[in-house]
Amino acid sequence: MKRLSFVLASLLMLVTLRLSAQNERVLLFECFTNTSCGPCAQQNPALDALINANGDRIAAIKYHMNWPGANDPMYLDNTVDNNARKGVYNVNSVPHTVVDGIRFASTPGSLNQSMVNQWLAIESPIEMRLSYELDETTNTITVNVMGRASSAIVGNLRLYVGVIEREIHFNSAPGTNGERDFYSVMKKLLPSSLGTYVGDMAVGDYFAYSFSWKWANVYNVDQLDAIAWVQNQNTKEVYQACRSSESITPFFANEAGVSGISNVKLVNCSGFAAPKVELANYGSNALTSAELEVLVNDELLKTVSWSGNLGVFASETVDLGEISFPVEDENTLKVRIKSINGGTDEAPNNDIASFDIKGAPETVAKTLKLTIRTDNNPQETTWKVTNTETGEVVLQGGPFENANTMYNETLDIIGDGCYDFTIFDAGGDGLTDGQGLYGLKAGGATLFSGGQFGSSESNEFSYEVFVGTEENAEVTRIFPNPTAGLLNIVCEGGQSVTVYNMAGQRVFEGMADGFLQIDMKRFGAGIYAVKIGEETRRIVVK
Repeated sequence: MKRLSFVLASLLMLVTLRLSAQNERVLLFECFTNTSCGPCAQQNPALDALINANGDRIAAIKYHMNWPGANDPMYLDNTVDNNARKGVYNVNSVPHTVVDGIRFASTPGSLNQSMVNQWLAIESPIEMRLSYELDETTNTITVNVMGRASSAIVGNLRLYVGVIEREIHFNSAPGTNGERDFYSVMKKLLPSSLGTYVGDMAVGDYFAYSFSWKWANVYNVDQLDAIAWVQNQNTKEVYQACRSSESITPFFANEAGVSGISNVKLVNCSGFAAPKVELANYGSNALTSAELEVLVNDELLKTVSWSGNLGVFASETVDLGEISFPVEDENTLKVRIKSINGGTDEAPNNDIASFDIKGAPETVAKTLKLTIRTDNNPQETTWKVTNTETGEVVLQGGPFENANTMYNETLDIIGDGCYDFTIFDAGGDGLTDGQGLYGLKAGGATLFSGGQFGSSESNEFSYEVFVGTEENAEVTRIFPNPTAGLLNIVCEGGQSVTVYNMAGQRVFEGMADGFLQIDMKRFGAGIYAVKIGEETRRIVVK
């Protein structure tokens, strides 16, 4: 079952095809409280009455703290986001209310309607609209928010979205102050407490985003709601907020956006990828077709045609097929909307999605160490290493036996090439159930690491067993190669000689004064690096 609620922060006002700067302001009240705070119980009723008296003109969100009572259940429901907003304003006492970030920051008992009227008279430079959808089959709330600047704004702007529970009632007080009813309680900040970077906005600049959250610790789903606000991260000023209304009309008729490039490795040496991208419709017209361009390092690789039927705020993951590109140290994959519905996208601000790809550094004769800390379900975790050129699985491991346990393995790579490392989780939730993580190191340096992924995560690494220089027969000779045992070294003058095995471990060290013979049989069959002075040669022992 799906239920739809809509949010409209301010009405769209057009005057002869020009944007109007007269946007009705919605104030943001950020309130800090606690179930064992006596003054909170005394001041909250008047605060709630003030908020309710101003209807849609105040968007309120309440953060519960862990003092004076450490067991406030609404604090424990989401300690991360509650603490994050406390840190934004350096709140150290409750009750405490902040209005629009800069207009008021004190105990709510001193707030009154006259102050609110004064602040509401300040025009906002941004017009905002927001809707949310509850899907009770998946226990997910999806919040869609749009904004457009009618005046230029310069600063480190961020968009914050808060999921709130309008009212929570307890049959008995959960704290010592006697309160049993709590309003506008923060449940989750989307996508996180860091918000979404918007940056400077010129007149007419526009944004549109969708965020989803699988709800947790919700007391009554019927009370779920959402608000949003745009805030200057540096000055803390909130330029506009928005809250619930009954309907929403998109700013544009034909408008789409791309985001969330997936199925791409963060580290790459093969020059191969098969990206996917999320295509969303933010226009009032149904999205029925789109042309998507795929670029790497600003070079156009292909154009992908998509067709379908997406209503407003609907989205679809588009498979862009396979691409190949020359790998550089730093690479940027971009997906760009070329056209939609056979014409131009009316708002190009969100027409480009990008993904940074790091070129895999060449790892030479280094010991590869794989570390995996299992989560609560170790039997779900496996991994494999595949040669990207041949498709051969050269190493694999797992599942594991012990939960929340650190496992260390040495990966013996015996051939040069580009390799793919993939870690799998049969439960589909990565290693996040518990404190799971993984990492691959070469000679002590981390090539890549992670833990938060779905069913699998892949990265690539480049490995060369040993590096060498062209053999100069008149200066240095090494023979026979391959050898069944004895290795002869002929060189000019005195040269240091060091032999390394394929794990990068030193197995021999000595001096060659014109000639040296080494019994390689004692080190076992395999590939070795013999360093003579500044030259390194690869030797095969049968």
